[in-house]
Amino acid sequence: MNFDHNDLEKIEDGLSEKLIYRITEKENTKIIIDFSKDKQEFKNFLNVYKILLKVNVLIPKIYEVNQQQYKIYMQDFGSDKFNKIYNKDNLYKLLKLAVDNIIVIQNETNLNNLKNLKEYTFEDLKIELKEFVNYYIPGNKNLNFPTSKFYELWENIFYSQNFNMNNFVHKDFEFVNLFFLENYESHLQCGIIDFQSAFTGFIGWDLLSLLENPRINFTREYNDKLIKYFYNNMPIIDNLNTFREQYYILSLARQSRLLGRWKKLLSTNNDNQYLNYLKITKSRTISILNNIKNYELRSIYEKYL
Repeated sequence: MNFDHNDLEKIEDGLSEKLIYRITEKENTKIIIDFSKDKQEFKNFLNVYKILLKVNVLIPKIYEVNQQQYKIYMQDFGSDKFNKIYNKDNLYKLLKLAVDNIIVIQNETNLNNLKNLKEYTFEDLKIELKEFVNYYIPGNKNLNFPTSKFYELWENIFYSQNFNMNNFVHKDFEFVNLFFLENYESHLQCGIIDFQSAFTGFIGWDLLSLLENPRINFTREYNDKLIKYFYNNMPIIDNLNTFREQYYILSLARQSRLLGRWKKLLSTNNDNQYLNYLKITKSRTISILNNIKNYELRSIYEKYL
C-alpha cells in the first residue's frame, strides 16, 4: 500500500499528536493515521485493536500497517460523530447505545487479554490532579490553597475505596470518539475509535467519561437511569451504592484534571472553545460535588472553584 499521497484531507483531532487524513480511492474513502510523532501510541493502538477484535463491538477495520512510517490505513466510519448529530430528541438513544457498548466490552473482555495494559494507580491520579493545582488554582488567583491537605485527602479516599482496577478502560469514551452507523443493527450502530490510550481501571470509568462529558453541555437528566442500567447489567458489581460512590469520586478527579487542562490551554492558545469547555466542566464538577460524601474534600472544592 502506498502511503505517500498528495490528495489527503486532513482531519482535526483535538490535542492529539497523531495526524489523521481521509483519502478517496476508487470512490471509497479510507483513513490514514500517522503516529510518527508518538511511536508508543502506534504500538498501543495495535495492541488495543487486538483486544477489541475479540469483543462484539465495532471498531474500524485495519487494511494495512506501515511499520517503518508508523502509519495505519483503515476503515472510514464517515462523518456522523455523536457530538455532531445529537439533539434533545436523540440524546437518550445515543447515550443508551454507547452504554450498551460499554456493557458488552466489560462483559466480554478477558482479564488475560488485558495483561499488557497499564493499571491505573494513585500516582496516575495524583499526576492528573496536579493539573488542577498547577493551572486552575493559580489561574483563578486563589491564594493559600491547601495543596498538601488536598493530596492527602485524595490519597486516603483512593485507598479506602478499594477500587478494582482490573477492567478495560477506553479512557476517552465520549461523543467525539463515537460514530452513528445506521447500516448496522443493535449496539453495533455505535462505531468506536481513538482507543490507543486504554488502560485497566475502574469498571465504570468509560461510563463516567460518557455521562459526565466535559465538552458537551447536555443535561444530566438521564445519568441516574443509565448508571442503574449499567449496574444491572454488570453481575460482577456487588453494591450499587458503592459503585455510585466510586463513580462520583473518579468523576470528580477527572473533572479536576480537565479544569486545569482547559485553564492552561486558554492561557496559551487564547481560544474561546476552551472557555466554553471550562464553563461546562465547572458546571459538571459542581453537580458531582453533591454526590461526594467526604466533607473536607467537598469543602475545598466549594471554596476554591
